[in-house]
Amino acid sequence: MSPKYHDLMVEIVCRELNTVVSKYRKLTGFSGKISLLSHSLGSVISWDILSHQKQEIDLETKLQTQNGRSNDAFGFPGTKYPSLNFEVENSFMIGSPVAVFLMMRNQNDYSRGDLQLPGCQRIFNIFHPYDPVAYRIEPLIHSTNAKVEPKIITHWKGGFRVKYQTKLWWRKIINETEKAKRNAIMAVEAGIEGIGLLDETEDEDLVQDYANSDNASWLDAAYSEDIINDGSLSQGRRLDYMLQEKELEIANEYIAAMAAHSSYWGEKDLSLFISEQILANKY
Repeated sequence: MSPKYHDLMVEIVCRELNTVVSKYRKLTGFSGKISLLSHSLGSVISWDILSHQKQEIDLETKLQTQNGRSNDAFGFPGTKYPSLNFEVENSFMIGSPVAVFLMMRNQNDYSRGDLQLPGCQRIFNIFHPYDPVAYRIEPLIHSTNAKVEPKIITHWKGGFRVKYQTKLWWRKIINETEKAKRNAIMAVEAGIEGIGLLDETEDEDLVQDYANSDNASWLDAAYSEDIINDGSLSQGRRLDYMLQEKELEIANEYIAAMAAHSSYWGEKDLSLFISEQILANKY
């Protein structure tokens, strides 16, 4: 949060990234696509770097970027952001507090659709449900997204753990119950209307009121796979992905929270998910 140290960290990280990629390319002849994996505060640093990159750079801009360019949209006014010498296909942020930093900088109003990372094609905000440092990004885009559950990362052996299997089972029951309730109300009202005891316009109002009720809209939003996204960030696709907590962690959430922020490195679910996403567009 201090401009002095913020600029220093961004400069060092960007320089190290360029150095490592250049050496790796030279030693191995690698010419493939590159993804970034950042953890905790590292995700904030990588976010600031990627938010100041450009995919297409004209001659005038290229001359400016040699000495760094200033962009006040993110980070701090007057900050000079160095350029990466490679393009980033995916940015995997794990245990990320990016959302909190954007709010502390008063950069959490994206009603105009100006939330974007021009230096990256797609981002994945991955978190453990008990991680006290990690926060969601999708609700920043639109408040309605807070009602939409994050995407659940499946078990590395496939499927979901017992807790989420039960949750999906209850979800199915609730949806079927709500559907049956709506059909029953419409059937009863249709019968009453058929014998002339209910006005047609009144019937439509009742059905519409039920469809717009808080209960119905909350269910539709909570179980929807879609979010409100203007498409400028992550190609309009989902951003928030949540790991499944283990049964032992569920037994004592407070103890699990103490280790959750550093638990990502041993998660097979996460390793498989990242591998799948990197290879998704290759074949």
